[in-house]
Amino acid sequence: MNRTTSRSIPRACAALCAAFLLAATPARGVIIDTETGAGNTTAPVDNPGWANVGTVANGSAVYLGNRWAITATHVWTGPTTFSGTTYQNVPGSEITLSNNGAAGKTPYTDLVLYQLATDPGLPALTIASSTPANGSAVTMIGAGRDRGAFTTWNVNTGTTPWVWTVTGSNANAAGYLWGSTRTMRWGTNAVEGAGWITYTIDTPKSAYVMQTTFNDLGSFSNESQAAPGDSGGAMFHKNGSTWELSGIMLVTDAFSGQPGSTAVFGNNTFSADLSYYRSQIVQVVPEPGALMLAGLGSITLVVAASRRRRRLPR
Repeated sequence: MNRTTSRSIPRACAALCAAFLLAATPARGVIIDTETGAGNTTAPVDNPGWANVGTVANGSAVYLGNRWAITATHVWTGPTTFSGTTYQNVPGSEITLSNNGAAGKTPYTDLVLYQLATDPGLPALTIASSTPANGSAVTMIGAGRDRGAFTTWNVNTGTTPWVWTVTGSNANAAGYLWGSTRTMRWGTNAVEGAGWITYTIDTPKSAYVMQTTFNDLGSFSNESQAAPGDSGGAMFHKNGSTWELSGIMLVTDAFSGQPGSTAVFGNNTFSADLSYYRSQIVQVVPEPGALMLAGLGSITLVVAASRRRRRLPR
């Protein structure tokens, strides 16, 4: 089936997609819905902070400023590479962020700050002080898995779990396989809500997150969905004329019975809402203006239903 014909698939499965309830799973490259899926490997024209995103272990990381970086706790272990240069971390500098005493949540969240031993010479980022409104455009940057082949399925929802059969006709779901290689890439999406999720990667973790959905927009686009390797990657939002770091990608979800190593239209990416954790971050990493002044003087969601399962890409 050619890609143009496939554009009718998500519309045909609107009822199917609506039947899928939210669920959480960990995230790592950005899958994009461009014609080849192979672009967006250099900074976008309106650059939110491309060079500040790098790789750490099997995930991504973001440089905040003053030699401090942030990533997902479930992928963290130094060293970290930015723009091809590898930087060692300061042993013992790790600070795991808390959930601010939120009732019923794990004491600590899936975010860790750590300091680099040397300065990478990158600018400090502005941390968002509020959650972007629903519908706000965001740019996601991560070093996750590349995109594989476009694929369509016929999904039998009368079984538990649902049964997915690859097909070129009578398809009611569509998406992409994951590739086997990793590349730093950017894509776009829009915020669709914010709230708490709790999931397990090694240990239970709660996080206050923003949700984005991998939608078929009717034509090829930069629409993005996280894949293995993107955990710890950045979500940027432009507040007026200022790009802010609003989120850190953590987890993705999957439909019931969804084949492994796939990104299906209707899947979601959940990124930590940094406005909720901002007070902890700026206590450690001064904001850009503060740094200038200093220089003068010195993944089952709590509401998840059984029709979803958690996929834990590593």
